[in-house]
Amino acid sequence: MKLNCTMLCAFIALACAGESVDVKKTDTFRRIKSHLDRVSAIDTHDHLKPFPILQGQVLTERGVGMTLFSLWSSSYYTWINPLTPWPESGRFDDWWPKAKNDFANGRATSFYRYQLPAFKDLYGVDFETLTDEQARDLNRRIFANYQSEAWIYEVVTDRANIELMFNDPYWDRLTRTNYYPFGVAVLNVTRLLRGFHPSEYADEVDSPFRYARDEKLPTATLDDYLAVIEHWLKAGKAAGAVSLKTTTAYERTLQFDRVPRERAARVYGRPKSKLSDAEVKEFEDFILWHLTELSAQLELPLTIHTGHARIQGSNPMNLLNLIEAHPRTKFILLHGGYPWVGETGAIMQRHGENVWIDSVWLPTISYAMARRAYQEWLEVMPSNHLMWGADAHHVEGLYGATEFTRRCLAEALAEKVERGELRESDALHIGQQVMRDNALALFPQLKDRLWKHKGKLKPAAK
Repeated sequence: MKLNCTMLCAFIALACAGESVDVKKTDTFRRIKSHLDRVSAIDTHDHLKPFPILQGQVLTERGVGMTLFSLWSSSYYTWINPLTPWPESGRFDDWWPKAKNDFANGRATSFYRYQLPAFKDLYGVDFETLTDEQARDLNRRIFANYQSEAWIYEVVTDRANIELMFNDPYWDRLTRTNYYPFGVAVLNVTRLLRGFHPSEYADEVDSPFRYARDEKLPTATLDDYLAVIEHWLKAGKAAGAVSLKTTTAYERTLQFDRVPRERAARVYGRPKSKLSDAEVKEFEDFILWHLTELSAQLELPLTIHTGHARIQGSNPMNLLNLIEAHPRTKFILLHGGYPWVGETGAIMQRHGENVWIDSVWLPTISYAMARRAYQEWLEVMPSNHLMWGADAHHVEGLYGATEFTRRCLAEALAEKVERGELRESDALHIGQQVMRDNALALFPQLKDRLWKHKGKLKPAAK
């Protein structure tokens, strides 16, 4: 059949129209998103400080508390955009006239947009069109909400529909306590890698040597130090911790080489001023390999920050030798390795039996990249090895990141359904897996902590 010019133009127009369809306006998306909203989620990565020391509190005319400035300053927005400092006067009206112009260059960034659902859904405010009077009232309401710990519970467990939340206590990495009853403890092992000498812990907050003194454990030799580490991990597991976590990617390369014990022993006990950079790395490498072995022995999966940290060296491909050498260790690759999401998928395809991807933070970094990653990963890996997390420091950010994730995942799945690449029933199943079921399968001890079937969770008397 020959096509005349009119027919050809019609075909082109139809093709272009098909490409421009916004899947979020389809019934398929709405059904999938509604399903994900109803899933009581298991958030596998967050940073919510105890209520008395919440991040972002400032001095105001009404006392110390949370403000509109607090929500932006303790969000990820400031990673790429400047924000006017809170004034010494503590007056909102001294801050807002300048601060309202701070968003002009960041409106398209995901680090800005992930907080917008919280303002809209929790406060009924469109931050994009905020008037000065609305901003002043919003600031007042934020301050009022944070006068009670009940606000934390309302947003996390009710509005965001999160049943359990893994909480990384970066403010006190050696703590084994859980402040929130919906919290799940994570053992942050990052600082343990620097344990070649006590001088590495000037403030002693994260010092394994302080822990050893408290527990009356010796630290004279490397073997002593390794025993301290194992003691702390076992105590943490007994207290309810479910995984190990390292954020070493912010400080150095993720290339960890196998180092003989005798070489690490020669480093132990010497201050950094007496060591070369190569010797420091060798000690860190040895400890990380040791922790990886303990991870398998204690059945505590090892969660590793990958990508978007110290960019040089944070590609998850650097971990391949570690992963290949420890088939019994369960590895969780945080953030999908952004920007190396394809590489992370390749690792999963080759080592899928003992590797999981956690998409935590990825929609907040780049919504478009996350949508693409979800689709690519599901094409190269089993759907039961993918999880998510909000990775926030206050509940508005937590709500926004959770909504962003549900929306992004629903969009990725709906596109596959609309293209005929996935049945809708399977898309619903995958969404349920990512938001909840996969975490329960990887961490079966969580099933004893589920509470939503018992009723509303209320703050305990402090």
